[in-house]
Amino acid sequence: MTTVSGPRVDVTSRDARPEGSSIALSARLTVTVGGPDAVVDLTAELRQLTEESGVAEGTLHLYCGHTTCGLIVNERDPGLECDLRELLERLAPHSAHHYYAHDTLRTPAERLVHGERDNGHSHARAIVATHPELSIPVTAGALYLGRWQSVLLAEFDGPRTRELLARIHD
Repeated sequence: MTTVSGPRVDVTSRDARPEGSSIALSARLTVTVGGPDAVVDLTAELRQLTEESGVAEGTLHLYCGHTTCGLIVNERDPGLECDLRELLERLAPHSAHHYYAHDTLRTPAERLVHGERDNGHSHARAIVATHPELSIPVTAGALYLGRWQSVLLAEFDGPRTRELLARIHD
C-alpha cells in the first residue's frame, strides 16, 4: 500500500440544504489514485465541508459506492499502513499469486464489461479492511474525531478515480 503524498482529492460539487431536509450540505468528492493501492487522507477536506455547513451539532455521513476500495477511521501512520499492507497480503494475497473464483469464473462478456484486470484480491481486501460508509459526529461545529484519528480512503485496485458522497446533517 502506498501513501499518496499530495493526494488528489477534489470537492466537485456542493449543494445547499434542500427544502425541508435535515441535510445542511451535500458534496461529492473525487479521489484520484495513480498506483495500484493507496491510503488517502480525506480529513482536511471533510473538516472544511463541516465548517462550510454551519452545523454546530449533527452528523457527517460519508459514502463510498465502490467495491474495491473503502473507508477507514484510524491513525495515518506509515508504519500502520505497512502493517495493513502486510496483513492484507496474508489474508487476501494478490490475484497474481492466488486463485480467486471472481477472476477465473468470469464469462468473456463479463471480462469485457469489467476489463481484463484480475482483482479478486481487491474485493476481498475491501470486504475485510474497510466500510462503504461512515457516520462521524459533528460537535461544536467540528468533526468529533479522536486525537490520532483520520478519515481515510483505502484503494486496492488502482489506478482509479473514485467518487464519494458526503452529507452533513443537523
